[in-house]
Amino acid sequence: RHAPTVQPPARAMPQMERRTSAAAVRVFLLAALAVGGSVAGSELPALGPLRGIAYGALPCTAQSCGGQQPSEDMLLGGYAKQWGPEGRDDLAIMAGLGANAVRLYHSLGLDIEESHAGFLDHAQATGLNVMAGFHTYGACPGFDCFETWKQAALQGFRQGFAQSGGWHPAVAALILLNEPDFMGASPMCQPSGAAWCRVKAALSALDGVLAAEKEAGISAGRVRLTVMWSFGMRTSIDGQVNGPGTFGFQDMVAGIADPQIAHYTPR
Repeated sequence: RHAPTVQPPARAMPQMERRTSAAAVRVFLLAALAVGGSVAGSELPALGPLRGIAYGALPCTAQSCGGQQPSEDMLLGGYAKQWGPEGRDDLAIMAGLGANAVRLYHSLGLDIEESHAGFLDHAQATGLNVMAGFHTYGACPGFDCFETWKQAALQGFRQGFAQSGGWHPAVAALILLNEPDFMGASPMCQPSGAAWCRVKAALSALDGVLAAEKEAGISAGRVRLTVMWSFGMRTSIDGQVNGPGTFGFQDMVAGIADPQIAHYTPR
């Protein structure tokens, strides 16, 4: 969606209904984020060219937070003195530096019952597109993340990520997983390092989020879906691409065209 230079397959996931498969195209390439162009009805600047800042400023003064690890969900109200106008106002500082997006980790999936609307509202007010990340370390039995990601999205809708039948206007992208290629090191991934493990996790996480949207009646709108692959040198699941990060883009091309390549059947 909104990616004129990318031509994904017309039928992204064969066993999903038309609306779901159309939405699945949102995960096609992270490169689509940088295509540019305004989004109709949006009060926020376009994502292209992307000028984003990754934000995980935990208030720790000692190595590993002195063994007292606080929540990694930076959208919580307890961190408002850092990101909000009543304190340091990190979001306004980012916007002042020329950023048009803020990339976050652990925004959905930590099972914390607290509104995230304050952060999202302030990001919108300062003109920052939010790229919200799912907690990558959620339960994925057999690398199937469907149910965990579905419940995380549904909880997110209750906590401010939904507004007027769609995603909060500040949300521009959802980061389904962060560097899932490292799942290949799990003893459950056989043969060791096999590509199907990471691809199954990505496809099932995508599927779970789409299912949550459908169940809650949430319109996808402008929100794109992506996966943050590592810069490791790996080969794509179909053997077509070898390189740092780029293997993951091809993983999604091959996996969406044929989910069975990763031993996954879309719900």
